[in-house]
Amino acid sequence: MDVEDLFPENPLEPTVAYIGISQTPFTVPWAKGRVQLCTGFNSRRTQSDDLFINRAAFQDIAAIPFQYRECQITSIRDESGSSIASSYENNNFAISASVGGSFLGASGRGTYEKNTRDNRNQSNITVRADHVCGQIEVSRIPQLAKDAVTLLNTSADPINEFRQKYGDFYVAGCRVGAVNNTTISGELTNKSSFEEMHAELKVKVVLATFEKSIHEVSKSASNIGGLNVVAFDSLTDFYSNFTALTYEDSLKADGVAVANKEKAMTIANRAADVLLREFSIGREQNTYIHQGVVDRLCDRGLVTELQLAPFATLREYQSILWRRYSWERFKQLE
Repeated sequence: MDVEDLFPENPLEPTVAYIGISQTPFTVPWAKGRVQLCTGFNSRRTQSDDLFINRAAFQDIAAIPFQYRECQITSIRDESGSSIASSYENNNFAISASVGGSFLGASGRGTYEKNTRDNRNQSNITVRADHVCGQIEVSRIPQLAKDAVTLLNTSADPINEFRQKYGDFYVAGCRVGAVNNTTISGELTNKSSFEEMHAELKVKVVLATFEKSIHEVSKSASNIGGLNVVAFDSLTDFYSNFTALTYEDSLKADGVAVANKEKAMTIANRAADVLLREFSIGREQNTYIHQGVVDRLCDRGLVTELQLAPFATLREYQSILWRRYSWERFKQLE
């Protein structure tokens, strides 16, 4: 398959298959459930294939130690319709959508991201809050399994056969934290006037300003064609999709949006509290954990992103192929 065949229809919305060509690490949103670190992923998979490959390319992955590194990062962003279309989250979700949205699955976050992406060109206001408490990484890269080594040494097409059997990427780590999003949109007939109103109101992180903006947009939208509020909070597993067609309903929508925005303002403290109270993580900067803890973090909704790395960057993988190709080249020169 040529590069041209894998080039995305929209260059601003990359696909997993296209990213796989460059064999560089990438990050995807995660909200589906448990995931085994060091498990394989095939960037050329079809939507009917399992998301991850059950066959392990590494030796004894159940015994691999992981390290948690604290890195407290909070981001709260206000976006309008024009910026949503090209935002990092939209591109990140596009990667997931290219494999059927499998990285987010039928979760509240997945439903929220799909709704926002599908309506990203409408007149809307979105407030996104993300907090990263830390990152879980493989403390040491394990050796390749004997069968994987044999395949690389003997296969007529080692790279493609390895990808088909074990994948071309593996889950190298994950980010632990929380996500909170609120989107307010209206089916407005005059988008330019909406954008002027949005610029004038200057929706900021400050809650009072945000409340005023919602109120003004609610009145306008309810008079012209409706107001929709979609809200999500990963720590409370909260998801709401509320459509208001009357002014009275729009006041209820205001309440949903403002309440979720209050959660966004405290996302860092809430995430750190859950991590410390339920997992005793946070007292020390670097902590060693095992897969069982990763499973519990996934169950709690605290794993927000997965980091995928290519097998091709592993020293052992490269060394095996280099020795093989060097020997084959030497034999040809005899």
